[in-house]
Amino acid sequence: MSPLDLLWAFFIISSLQPVVRQRWLEAQRLRSFRQLEEKRQSRVIGLIHRQETMRLLGFPVARYIDIQDSEAVLRAI
Repeated sequence: MSPLDLLWAFFIISSLQPVVRQRWLEAQRLRSFRQLEEKRQSRVIGLIHRQETMRLLGFPVARYIDIQDSEAVLRAI
């Protein structure tokens, strides 16, 4: 494998890292909600208000508030 191939692999992995991190956080939150539902024996509806930061190669590129959270709460209600 040449140094150029390694560089391309680094850029590809770096560009996919924010997506993987976001999916991991969503799965972790869902797991926490499910555990709370089992403990309380009831349905849990939660809204997490946060500002997401998208990064490219470790540098912040954009910040946004995810509207999907509030839409999911409204659908659940």
